[in-house]
Amino acid sequence: MTTVLYADALVTAGKTVLDAELRFANGRITAVGAKGSLGALPAGAKVRDLRGRILIPGLTNGHTHSAMTLLRGVSDDHGFMPWLAEVQALEQHLTEEDVLAGLQLAMLEMIASGTTAFADMYVWNSRLIQAVSEAGMRVVAAPATVAPDVVMFPGVTARDGAAELAHTAQLAEEFHGDPLIKIAFGPHAPYSVPREFFVETIAHAKESGLPIHTHISESPAEVAQMLDRVGKTPGDYLRDLGLLDAKVLAAHCVHLTAGEIGDYVAAGAALSHNPVSNLKLGNGVADFPEWLASGAQVSLGTDSVASNNNLDLFEEMKLAAMLHRGVRHDAAAVTAESVFEVATKRGAKAIGFAGSGELAVGKCADIVALNVTGVNAIPHDNLVSHIVFAAGGHDVTDVWVNGRALYKDGEHLTLDAQNIKQRARVSAARIRAAAAEKA
Repeated sequence: MTTVLYADALVTAGKTVLDAELRFANGRITAVGAKGSLGALPAGAKVRDLRGRILIPGLTNGHTHSAMTLLRGVSDDHGFMPWLAEVQALEQHLTEEDVLAGLQLAMLEMIASGTTAFADMYVWNSRLIQAVSEAGMRVVAAPATVAPDVVMFPGVTARDGAAELAHTAQLAEEFHGDPLIKIAFGPHAPYSVPREFFVETIAHAKESGLPIHTHISESPAEVAQMLDRVGKTPGDYLRDLGLLDAKVLAAHCVHLTAGEIGDYVAAGAALSHNPVSNLKLGNGVADFPEWLASGAQVSLGTDSVASNNNLDLFEEMKLAAMLHRGVRHDAAAVTAESVFEVATKRGAKAIGFAGSGELAVGKCADIVALNVTGVNAIPHDNLVSHIVFAAGGHDVTDVWVNGRALYKDGEHLTLDAQNIKQRARVSAARIRAAAAEKA
């Protein structure tokens, strides 16, 4: 059955259509244009009049740890390494039920703020991935590892790093062909993963064709630690291990040198810019304008809410544009159009969902409707500027992924919001109590 949407406008990378009409069927967009220009409606078409709203592609979160919603507000005023130690101490008390509640809470927040796809490094198994599929979102799930003999989440799984490599391959086989699900290897970072184990992970990635999702050069402390330990920066160290021979989703990359940026871009690595998290933890400012100018595969990411403290990609868009203008004293350093494209078309391609992120015929029907009747939208003559600088996740009213309605008029259709919020409150309280008791 064909669904027809009418809206004040449609905005996608490089194109705006006023008084817009969009049609989709079987998960794909079948027609886009001005209302009345697309011919007669197909028989049995379902029509929704979204007047007072504009349509945009679903947003892509290029790097997060979704289940860490349970750790929102932890260690808010500490630097990176002390923050990391406190977070990891709490994670030792997580159970699978906690992780499920945290993941579902994150999906409530992402869907309600217009995110339709996310790349995630954390603990993953079939049940958790199935929860994403049932909710209707797209995910690149990367089971996190730090060492072959270390169990990262003992309350969730007994698998150590070595077992997790095999488990990752099994997940890829299990969900092969699912249009919503992709699997990646998740070695945490060059400073936390032993050399031999990183080399082994790279070998698995090259053999299987699965990408590697990892953190690179996130903080000055990480760079100093690697220089002291191996005499190389994290970017050069991983390049020399052979990382760039695999598909790479590289998060943060705040302190990549100009030479490293060139190497990673030339190899086709995807770089994820996480400006809110980077600033909150005092980690610095990535050279995002250079990434854009180089033609790199680029996404915007929120990181976890433990270092953000929300999953609203509209905030990332606004900051990604404004931050670099301030640093460079140049209001043209990063345009609203370029940031919007990264949050949609470029970001989707960067994490492996090239069929989405754009409202065009043949593309996946991953669509977000934004309210433009609020006080923050008067006037909204330049729609791309409005989306980046004035709109927020609170303006999202409707979300479709692969043609399936996930959110309608501000209500979740695929997730039980009240049940999830209550379970998440209980889990968060239990984790903190357990950690306090152990301390």
